[in-house]
Amino acid sequence: MPGAKKEDIRVSVDGNFVSISAEVKREKEEKAGKGERTLVREMYYGSSSRGFSLPFEVDEKQAIAKYEDGVLKLSLPKKQEASSRTVQIQ
Repeated sequence: MPGAKKEDIRVSVDGNFVSISAEVKREKEEKAGKGERTLVREMYYGSSSRGFSLPFEVDEKQAIAKYEDGVLKLSLPKKQEASSRTVQIQ
């Protein structure tokens, strides 16, 4: 996700569905020397989002997201299946 800041990226997990979205805002202005006259002003605003389903449910409490050098790394551990147990009749 080059160009996006860490605080502008959002990752959400709902069961086995993972959603990633980011909003990018960039502004660039070039002045003409000491006269403070603006020559060029560029503004870019954009957003992107992706979503995908996994073949297993994700343990939201164990999920980790790291963002370094424009690369978002997700660790999405599989949710442990509920263990079945036998209930004795009283």
